[in-house]
Amino acid sequence: MPKKFLILLLALGEFMIGTAESIVTGIIGMIADDTHVSLSLAGQLVTAFSLAFAFGAPVLIALTAGVERKKLILWTLFSFIVANLLASISQSFSLLMVSRILLGLCGGIYTVVALAQAANMASPEKKGSSIAIILMGFSLSLVLGVPLGTMLGDIWGWRPVFALIAVLTLIPFFAILAFLPKQQGEETVPLRKQLAALRNKRVIHALCISLFFVTGYSTVYTYITPLLQSTSAMTTAWVSTTLFLAGLASVAGSRIGGVSTDKWGIRTTLYVSLLLHAAILLILPLSSQLFTWAIITVMFWVAAVQTTVPAQQYYLITLSPHSSQVALSMNTSVFQLGLALGAGLGGVIVDHVGIVHISWVGGLLVLVGFGFAWVSFAQEKRQKSLQA
Repeated sequence: MPKKFLILLLALGEFMIGTAESIVTGIIGMIADDTHVSLSLAGQLVTAFSLAFAFGAPVLIALTAGVERKKLILWTLFSFIVANLLASISQSFSLLMVSRILLGLCGGIYTVVALAQAANMASPEKKGSSIAIILMGFSLSLVLGVPLGTMLGDIWGWRPVFALIAVLTLIPFFAILAFLPKQQGEETVPLRKQLAALRNKRVIHALCISLFFVTGYSTVYTYITPLLQSTSAMTTAWVSTTLFLAGLASVAGSRIGGVSTDKWGIRTTLYVSLLLHAAILLILPLSSQLFTWAIITVMFWVAAVQTTVPAQQYYLITLSPHSSQVALSMNTSVFQLGLALGAGLGGVIVDHVGIVHISWVGGLLVLVGFGFAWVSFAQEKRQKSLQA
C-alpha cells in the first residue's frame, strides 16, 4: 500500500479529531443558551479539551509507548466515538464538560501518534510535507466540519452534531483497520526523560513560539462567532460561510507551510507566517467592521496560522531527531495549553473589557512568539559560528 495513501488515512482520523475540538467555536452560543451558562463559561469547553490534551498526551504517550501503533490508534478512535456519544446525550453542562475531557485525551494520543507515523514513513526530504498532510486533516475540519456543524446545530440543535461526529468516525476507524500495517511502538520514554529535553534552551524557545502564537490565535478564534456577529452583524449562515472560506484558506496554508518548510527552510516560513498572523489580528477590529473585508481578513488570518504549524512541528523534530514522539508530544501539549489559555483569556476580556479587544491582545501575543523564534534561530547561528 502506497505510503501517501496510508498518511491520508491518518489525516482522515485527524479530520474527525479536529472537528470535535473546533466545533464548539461554531455552536458556543447554542450551548450557552441551552445549558444556561454564560458565553465565557461555555468557552471553557475549549479549555477543558485543550488541558486534557496538553497534560494527558505526555503521560498517555509515555504509558503506551510500547503498544503496537495500529492497535493504539484503533482503541483511541473507539474511545473517541464513545466520548462523542456521551456529549450527544449530555443533559447537563457538567456531563458535557466530562465528555470534552475524554475527547481531549483521545485527541492527544491520536494526534501525536499520527504525526510521528507520518514523519517515520516519509523520506527525509518529504517529512515536512508529510506532517503537513496530517495537519491538513485538521484544516479540513475547519473547512467542512465546523461550518457544517454550525449550520446543522442551528437546524437540529447542538447535541445531534456530536452524534454525527461519532457515526462519521467509523469511516476512518474501519479504513485504518483494513489498510494500516502493524508497527511496533518506540522504546518507552519516562516522563523524567521527556522533561530532561527542557534543559536545551533552543527547545524551550521553540516551545515558547508555540505557546504564544497559539494563545494569541485561541484568544480570538474561540469567540470568532460572537465577534463577527457583533462587529459585522453577520447572521449564523454568514458566519458559517466565513468559517467555510477560512477553512479552505487553512488547507492552503497547511500545504504552503509544508512546501515552504521543505523548499525555503523552517526559519523563513516561521518568520513570514508569524508576522502576517500578528499583523492581521492587530487590524482585525477595523477590518471586521466592513462585511466583505471581515471575510477576507479571517481567511488570510487562518491561512497564516496553518502555514506556521507544519514548520513548527518539524522544527521540534529537528531538535529531538532521535525521539520524534517525545518532541511532538511536548509541542502538541504546548499547543493545546495555548488553546486553553487563549480561551480563558478571551473569556476574561469578553466579560470585563469587551469582545472587540480580544483581537489586539491576540496580535501582541503572536508578536511575543515571533520574538522567541528570533531568539531561537539567533542562538542556533551563534552555536554554528562557535563550531566553525
